[in-house]
Parts: sequence; structure tokens; C-alpha cells
Amino acid sequence: MLRNRAQDSAQSASSSDSFVEEQAWVARVRSGDQDAFRALYDRFADMMFAFALSSVKSRDEAEDVVQEIFLNVWKNRARWELSTSLKSYLMRAVFNKVATLKRHLRVELTAQETVFREADALGDWAHRGAADEDLDGNELARALALALEGLSPRAQQAYRLVREQHMTYAEAAQVMGISVHTIELHVMKALKALRKQLADFRKGT
Repeated sequence: MLRNRAQDSAQSASSSDSFVEEQAWVARVRSGDQDAFRALYDRFADMMFAFALSSVKSRDEAEDVVQEIFLNVWKNRARWELSTSLKSYLMRAVFNKVATLKRHLRVELTAQETVFREADALGDWAHRGAADEDLDGNELARALALALEGLSPRAQQAYRLVREQHMTYAEAAQVMGISVHTIELHVMKALKALRKQLADFRKGT
């Protein structure tokens, strides 16, 4: 018990230190520091693009989403205030921008086609064995992508934030504007679908 409390305290202190550092980073951008802004882009642009691409399924549109977000940050830098982590703030911006695209362009939110390419990902829902080495990676990726596509767009997004972007349930909840419990339900539903799809795939091989 004492050890757990110590660990919790250490994690809380680390999170607090990180938030202070990010506030300083934001202050530099707010003051017009272009180097700080470029560093911000370099740090977060790739993960923002990946999340946008998984939703709009168009590289051009995903790039436009990221570019517009950073353009807005720079144009409105004098009024920029941060109340959460930078990662949560920027991923929330992507979520909102994609939702706007869906309303205006009627873009169907779909799963990114290539998922689970690394063998380590399989450990989340299946026991690994010697037979795994014989699985066709491309066919497996397609099977698992199909399982994700069968989920609601919200469940897909929750799964991708938690499992692919490595966000905590709390961070994902901030991004999507829903409760932590709802995030957990979405992820559980996604994992259940993936387990079933993997089991069907194994039967067919």
C-alpha cells in the first residue's frame, strides 16, 4: 500500500513537472518564438496526422487538418491558454476538425486499413504461439482492419487513441469529450471484436 502511494505520488509529481514545462513552451509560442513553434510541430504533427488519417482516410485531407490546426495556433498565439496537456489539446483539435469535415463534407469515418503490423500488438487479445509465425501478415492486417470497420466511428477513435496513440483513458476522454467509463466501454468493445476476428482468421488458416 505504501509503495503504491509512493508510486502514485511520483507519477503525480512527474505529470505536474511536465505540465509546467509545457506551460513554458506555450508561453514561448505565445510570445512569437518561431523555434518553439517549429519544435511543437515536429513533436506532435506525425501523431496528429495518423489520427486524422484514420478518420478521413485521405492523406491530403489529413494533412490539411494538421496544417490548419497549427496555422490557427500561430495566428491566435497571443490568446493561447493551455488547461490540459499539449498532446490532449492538439488531439482534441484534430477530433473537432474531423467532426467538422464530417458535417460539411459528409465524410464517413472509417478505420485505417493497415493496423497491427507489429507482432507485439497481437498480445493484446491473443496468446502467441509457434503457429503465429505461419500467419500471413497482410491477410491478418486486413482481417483486423475489417473488425475495426465494423465498429462505430466513436469506438474506432477511442481504440486508436488508447492503443495506437498510447493515450490514457483520461486523455482520450478529454480528446473525445466523453467520460472515462465510456472510453473504457468503447475499447472493450473494440478488443472483443478483434478477438473474434482473430479467432475466425485462425480457423480459416
